[in-house]
Amino acid sequence: MSIKKVLSLVICYQLLSGTIVFSAETAKSEMKSELSLQEIALPSEVKDLGKQSGSVYYNSSVKNKVLIPAHIWGEVGKPGLHFIPTDTTLIKGLSMAGGPSGMAKIDDVILTRSAADGSLKQYEFNLSEGGDVQAYQFKIEAGDSIFIKKDLFREDRAYYTGLIGIGISIISTLILLQKVNK
Repeated sequence: MSIKKVLSLVICYQLLSGTIVFSAETAKSEMKSELSLQEIALPSEVKDLGKQSGSVYYNSSVKNKVLIPAHIWGEVGKPGLHFIPTDTTLIKGLSMAGGPSGMAKIDDVILTRSAADGSLKQYEFNLSEGGDVQAYQFKIEAGDSIFIKKDLFREDRAYYTGLIGIGISIISTLILLQKVNK
């Protein structure tokens, strides 16, 4: 497929998806050679998605960039399908999705990517203490899925704190009962 056809399809896609129009020169300079048309979600692929709020996001603050689909799930501000610029890093992509929530387990962020042979490759990132250099430089590609787990420590902590409180009440009641009986 010629570059002119790819560019015209990308421009049509941008127009149909409601994102901002950009010039063909900008698209040529922004498009990576390894980006194929199959990696870009077409409007026909997203038209049957439920139109409920929070499911599909277009970043309207980014102008003159080719947008690619990325799935950002779990404990983020806006989980769902996000259309982000091609040069977006992991940290910037998570920020576009609203950032990690207060319940996010940010020391175990998983990015899953499909390889050309159909296999899946997983990358793990530790974003505690702001993340490392790799998280700031790692580029999200079309079709990547990013998942941030929920940190159950807080929920478990409340449960065990409640159990300890009950245990202390029972023990203090037994001690008091012993003293009364003497």
